[in-house]
Amino acid sequence: MDEIDDPRHGAKTLRSVRPWGDIHIVVRNQTCSVDLTHVNPGKRASLHAHRTRYELFHFIDEGAYLEMDGQVFRPKAHEEFLMRPGVKHRFWADENPFRILVISFGEWKAEDQYRFDDDYGRAGQPLTL
Repeated sequence: MDEIDDPRHGAKTLRSVRPWGDIHIVVRNQTCSVDLTHVNPGKRASLHAHRTRYELFHFIDEGAYLEMDGQVFRPKAHEEFLMRPGVKHRFWADENPFRILVISFGEWKAEDQYRFDDDYGRAGQPLTL
């Protein structure tokens, strides 16, 4: 994947309000991989980065903590953060579980991720599914 500043090419997530609820249009007509990630209370993901992959985090629920290059954020529901290649990041839950849509741009492959720190003894180990 070529070095790009914004894998969505300037497109922003749109909220479409309907009589029955709403739709958050996150990505349309682009090649990407999408994961729904659930984080349990008291648990934390590895501090990691990606060599080539971009990830867009779309937080579905409140209650998350997100660390990006040493800075900690408290995302609100439907707030988004773009992880560029090389950005060290992790997320965790204290008291309440939360969900994130993780939209990956670029070829998804396990060897793209490398861990710096891990609560479960996996730092430096390759990612396995």
